[in-house]
Amino acid sequence: MSRAPGTKRIPLSREVQEAAIDGFTHGGEGVARIEGKAVFVPGALPGERVALRVVDDRKRWARAELVEVLTGSDLRAAEDDPQRHRCGGCDLEHVTPAGQLRLKTRVVREQLQRLGGLDAPPVADALEVGPAVGYRNRARFHVDGDGRLGFFLPGSHDVLPAAGCRALSADVVAVATEIGTTSASEVTVRAHGDTRAVVLAPGPGGLELPEGTFDLLLEQPDGTTVAMRGDGVLTEGVAGFHYRFDATAFFQNNTAGAAALVREVLAAVAEPATGGVEGALVWDLYAGVGLLSLPLAAAGAEVVAVEGHEEAAAWASRNADDAGLAVEVRAEGVHRFLRTSRSGDAPTDPPDVVVLDPPRDGAGEDVVRDLVALAPATIVYVACDPAALARDAKMLVAGGYRLAGAQPLDLFPMTHHVETVATFTR
Repeated sequence: MSRAPGTKRIPLSREVQEAAIDGFTHGGEGVARIEGKAVFVPGALPGERVALRVVDDRKRWARAELVEVLTGSDLRAAEDDPQRHRCGGCDLEHVTPAGQLRLKTRVVREQLQRLGGLDAPPVADALEVGPAVGYRNRARFHVDGDGRLGFFLPGSHDVLPAAGCRALSADVVAVATEIGTTSASEVTVRAHGDTRAVVLAPGPGGLELPEGTFDLLLEQPDGTTVAMRGDGVLTEGVAGFHYRFDATAFFQNNTAGAAALVREVLAAVAEPATGGVEGALVWDLYAGVGLLSLPLAAAGAEVVAVEGHEEAAAWASRNADDAGLAVEVRAEGVHRFLRTSRSGDAPTDPPDVVVLDPPRDGAGEDVVRDLVALAPATIVYVACDPAALARDAKMLVAGGYRLAGAQPLDLFPMTHHVETVATFTR
């Protein structure tokens, strides 16, 4: 419904009302239409009829709270979980495991269509990668007034205790239990392989360091850390490869999911259309500590790993050396590296394949433009946000590439997050 020019906008009713849910956002919310306006409803699922109450009415959209499910979807789980709809982190606990895969496939496809402008994008069904519970090997906890570790409840500073969180690995829960209570303001716990580390962010008062069988680091006001016990170096095994990195470095929070990413990226690079892995020059952009670089090198590729974070780049080099693999590591920003390559000053030949694993907001216009100018035969894009993937895909297609395939992976069950390995060819 549209209004005549100059007419006053009539706010949506704040009373409880019924509505049909016909959409689903990439942020995990159901979508209803009330008086022509999109209304986002956390906890609601496509195909349901619900009772809702509008709580935030904007010019172009509104948000409502779910009051009651009147007609449920076959995607909705039959039993409630004790933490469901409370913490807010696991925002799809109300969906069956099969339903989560269906919704995540739908989200990737719809984002590529709506934001990417792609007609019938070749999106495969989302794959589960391992256990749906106990998969997270990292957690950043808040601390309540009694010193207990937990997670903020939505819209408040009340803390839901960490005990019983279904997503956390048993090792993370064990370390949190070992810490007990603390005067720190935040606590990060990581458990990789047989290594454990805790990073404390001090509160306003004194800080008593917890005892335990874990390395302990203290976060400084400038964001750096200082080791108080142990060296803070973690070790993780993924797909037969071993990686070392410090406790503040990025590494996948789901070990089985990391192995799935390795598998799918290797499969994409090995496709006949790319010429195969053996002997190919592969640029691994945003390489981190070398998660993808090592398997690519072991499969026979000539790998140049580019990583702008100097410490991560140093670990990538060490990890390659430890594995006896020849990987050229460039510790510089991806955009700068690509610009140098375009100018012809880079000490490396143009790549046959680019593996692109950017941060959540995507590669962006500058990086995509430079990649298009360099014209590698294949770009294998690892995306942690479907909307960012879709925006970059639109630019890649405009630059002469086509989306050959996209494989969503459910690295974060019970949440709306989905990783996608997308392959673009010229």
